Amino acid sequence: MQQSHSPQLRSAIPIMNNLPEQTDHPLRVDMNEDAARAVVEAVCKATGLIEYSSGAEFKSYDSSFIVADDLILTKRNVADMFSMSVRGIGHFLKYGYSARINSCRVKDRWDTDPSSTRHVTEVVMLHSWFDLALLRIEEGLGGVGPLSLSIADADTVFGSRVVVVGYCSKNPDEDVDIQRQVISEFDSKHKSPGFVDAVQIKTFEGRTGRALGHDSSTLTGNSGSPVVDLQSGSVVGLHFKENTDGLNWAVPSSEIAADTRMIDSGIAFDSVAFAQAGPWETARAVA
Repeated sequence: MQQSHSPQLRSAIPIMNNLPEQTDHPLRVDMNEDAARAVVEAVCKATGLIEYSSGAEFKSYDSSFIVADDLILTKRNVADMFSMSVRGIGHFLKYGYSARINSCRVKDRWDTDPSSTRHVTEVVMLHSWFDLALLRIEEGLGGVGPLSLSIADADTVFGSRVVVVGYCSKNPDEDVDIQRQVISEFDSKHKSPGFVDAVQIKTFEGRTGRALGHDSSTLTGNSGSPVVDLQSGSVVGLHFKENTDGLNWAVPSSEIAADTRMIDSGIAFDSVAFAQAGPWETARAVA
């Protein structure tokens, strides 16, 4: 499907107390409505910053979100920072490393609230086709429900109004002044409204498959963010790439929902997911 909206550089909206700041932007006034704010609040509560440590202080990395009481989903490159794989045996935290999800990193707040932080206890899955990581945390975040992944075919969400919640970070290899047009404070929780503008066959890092293109403003650090349909509240994509061919890109949730191993993992879907044939079948067991 082809692009329907012209992507443009728009500032992300800071999140405080799991709600976005009010906006008077003429193209975003719908984000102030109660229904949209309820969806955004649920997404904000379930989205956290991945941090890791090798014995010293924790370092900020990328975004993640809760998909079951004790499971979080993120991109595989995030887990690579603190995990290792042994073919035929499994995946493990590197010796001396620890990792956690921290959902209280917001603008003007840099302390760590224990009630909003959970340590990673297990690397459940590193999926080579979807390039995702499924991590177990010590317990759920109190009162925070998981986000459900949509099983609807990606083509059906073309043109949908979406929001991306995550932690934009500074990329020193790119123009920092331009990045500051998007973000008010790096490494803090922001939301970026937009539209699904494309569902296309794309090739990224040697894998060719369907990708969901959206025009929500994202930066480095948004990798692992949920792309959420504002109408249904379901996750329609796992964000992984920004600013390629004029759009940002996500793994369609419907493809994740078609893989038996993902279905059996216990993550939440918005309806009953059924396994389907696809390139993930031969790739899913590869470490």
